Order: sequence, then structure tokens, then C-alpha cells
Amino acid sequence: MIKLKDLDFRLSTGFALNIDSLSIGVGEVFAIIGPNGAGKTTLLNILALLQDAKPANFEIGGRSALDRSGSTALRRSMSYLFSRPYLINDTVYNNIALPLMFRGEKDSGQVAEMLEVFKIAYLRDRSANQLSQGERHRVSLSRAFVTRPRLVLLDEPFSSLDARVKEAIISDLRRITRAARTTVVLVTQDQEEALALADVLAVIKEGRLLQTGRPETIFSRPASKEVADFVGVETMLGGEVTAASDNLCSVRVGDNTLAVVSACEAGDSVLLCVRPEAVAVSRSAEANSMRNHFKGTITSVEPWRLEYRLSIDCGFNLIAAVTKRSLDDMGLKPGDGIFASFKATAAHLIKR
Repeated sequence: MIKLKDLDFRLSTGFALNIDSLSIGVGEVFAIIGPNGAGKTTLLNILALLQDAKPANFEIGGRSALDRSGSTALRRSMSYLFSRPYLINDTVYNNIALPLMFRGEKDSGQVAEMLEVFKIAYLRDRSANQLSQGERHRVSLSRAFVTRPRLVLLDEPFSSLDARVKEAIISDLRRITRAARTTVVLVTQDQEEALALADVLAVIKEGRLLQTGRPETIFSRPASKEVADFVGVETMLGGEVTAASDNLCSVRVGDNTLAVVSACEAGDSVLLCVRPEAVAVSRSAEANSMRNHFKGTITSVEPWRLEYRLSIDCGFNLIAAVTKRSLDDMGLKPGDGIFASFKATAAHLIKR
């Protein structure tokens, strides 16, 4: 659906967006994540033809987006949804029908279809001024999809919603985009939001694409320390590969040796990464199938999302995530001795 190559875009503020290559497939939900000021919305505006950029190649739906004579047709094939739902002072029906009116098209049942799809048929004749925040977002999404666009661009679309409403809308949106094979480009800082929707993730920072790939790959196999930091890899240990055979590496970290499945070679200086949820904890030293098994002392216990985050001193600092039930059942608290384990496949090495 989208091909972009050799983009060098600069703003008067000095900010630069440099994208060597970007490809988004038809029917794909592509999420762009990154911190504030990374360039996410600037990139989205370029894809929406709202910013005049001159990459070496830029195609949307197989047509050149560099030929401005065809920009109107390209814009008609897409919808752009801003972070705040902008509705006119009219009924829900007329708000959803607005893009059809702008195009000079009659409603041939599309509005009724969207009312059903987004579960707001009961709001058809209500004034937009009487809607809750969640209802306003559903109306905005209905309006974005009413023209059956090939491409939908979403800029932080759920940032103002509470968790329960957001979860329900994301679930409906995921179902609709899959059924319609609509290509969606989503910009967000919310990693849970991106994981719930995306087929492909792109991590952007300071105007550069750091990594693009399947969500599970980026979260478990970050390409750099910057990506690992952003996606929540809390255990990052400097080490050296002392031996490697059949993709199993022995990594020296201080006085400890850890086993990691990796294509690195002996002598490589590496950063060893382990996600908190990959670490299992127990009170006993009972044998298990995990290659990495260490005795340690809990140095802190802190709430973390819906779980708890344990910092464990194993001769190196290891972060583990445990449920409230596990915390209570084992009676875990700072100062307690504990055993921590993780699989060789759960760790990831980044060459330094």
C-alpha cells in the first residue's frame, strides 16, 4: 500500500526526519511507536500528503504520491483521524455522512452499516454535543470508514479514553480492519495499544526508524539499546561471549556465566537483555528445565502495571515480574532469599 524511500525532511525548528526505507502492505495494521518529539506525527502527515516532502520514491496504492496532480484522488482513497474527535454540531447520522456529502455521493446504506459496525445505531438521531467521549470516538471512526477507504491514518486516536472504553473500541476496530482488509497506519506512545492492534511495529526516535518488524520480534529481540529501553526490557547487562556452539552462547557477566541462544560468536562484546515477564522466581532450588538458574536476594518490590516488579541481586541485577497472587503466596519482600530462572531462548544479545 505504501512505499517510501530516502526521505530527508527538515523543519525550520531544526528537526530532521530521515527514513531510508518504509514499506506497508495492503491490509496491514502498521503502528509507529516512539517517545514525544520522535517524529511520529510528522511522518503520518507526510503519508497523508499534508506535508510537502520530496523522498526519492513515494507510492500509495501503486500510484506515485510525488505527482501532485493526482493528490486529490489519493486523498479521497484515505481517511485521517486526529487524536481529538472533531464533530460538527449536528446529528450523529449527519456527522458520519459528512465525507459522502463532500464527495457529492449519496448514502447507499454506508451510514447504517457503520452505525451497526461500531455499535452506535441507537445514537443515530442524537446530537453530537450530547455524546460521551467514547461515543464521540466511535462516531469519528464511523466517519473515517464510511467511504470504505483503502488507507486509514490514526494519530493517537485513543489517548483521551479510559482503559475500559479504549479496550472495547480497539477490539471493534481490530475486527473491522481485519474483515475489510483496510490498511491502517497508527501513531501512538501506548505500547499496549500498539500490541493490541498492530501486525507490524516501527520504533522511531529523533527522526530515525530504529527497527521495524513483528511486535513479538521487537519486544523480545530489540535491535539496539534504544529500542530495548523503549519497549521495556529492564534487565540489560554488559558481557562477553566466552564460547559459542550450535547457536548456544556462554556469556560472562561479572563473575557469572549465562546461557543464551544467539548467533553471536566467542569474543563478542554484548548487551544481554531479559524481559521481566521472562523471569520465574521460586523459594526453593528445585531443578527445572531453565538453563539460567541463580540464587539471589530481593532488593525491592514495586507495583508494575497489573503485577509487581522485583529487583533481585544475583551477583548482577535481575528484574522479574510476578502476579499479586504469587507475591502473596510466597510472601515475597525485600531482603528475602530467592531463586530466579530464565530460559536461554528468553534472553537476547545485542552486539556492542
